[in-house]
Amino acid sequence: MAVGGVRAGLPGVWDRIAGPGAGPVENAGSFGLGLAGAVLAPLLARSHVRGRRGADPVLRVLAVDLWGGAWCNNTPAAARWYHREGTGPAQHLAFSAGHLHPVVLAVLDGGPRRARLRWALALYGYLLGATAVLTVPRDRRLRRVLGLATTAGGVALDRALGPSAAAPWFAPVFFAKLLAGHAAGAALLPADPLAERPDRRTGRLTRRPRR
Repeated sequence: MAVGGVRAGLPGVWDRIAGPGAGPVENAGSFGLGLAGAVLAPLLARSHVRGRRGADPVLRVLAVDLWGGAWCNNTPAAARWYHREGTGPAQHLAFSAGHLHPVVLAVLDGGPRRARLRWALALYGYLLGATAVLTVPRDRRLRRVLGLATTAGGVALDRALGPSAAAPWFAPVFFAKLLAGHAAGAALLPADPLAERPDRRTGRLTRRPRR
């Protein structure tokens, strides 16, 4: 039995990731980019990382999550699901806090330990701080603008510190998934899926319902 639009069984697991009612294009993008990431991620790593035992499968898993997630979290279905009634700052911060990917990559990268630790802590700390900032505005336009700005800021921070040797692609998809996507509510979309629109019958502003 479906509860809150979430289907029962295995389909319900996907509903809780991508949002109930995710359409064919939304799902194809998530699966397609995730698969592309799994194939390409090891090839994009620097040579000294590619030869390291166990690096390839770890990179494939991270890429599936981040490449597919960057698309998925910037879809209308995911935005409506992660910003549904009953969710708030605590849920968004917990979601971001669970993404310890910078620490994993710091281990894979090798090199000077202090430099890699600084990189991991800087990106992870920035993620949590930016997520906290994004939970404050109630105005949707401001939140979307901040989502894009904090995503760009995260990429700039990564470039300033030196990108991961194992995953030079990491910062753009990491912050697009978690800041522009999850915390800001699909800020990469040209039209805001969470915007209030006038009801044709009553003229009152209502949020577009979940499918």
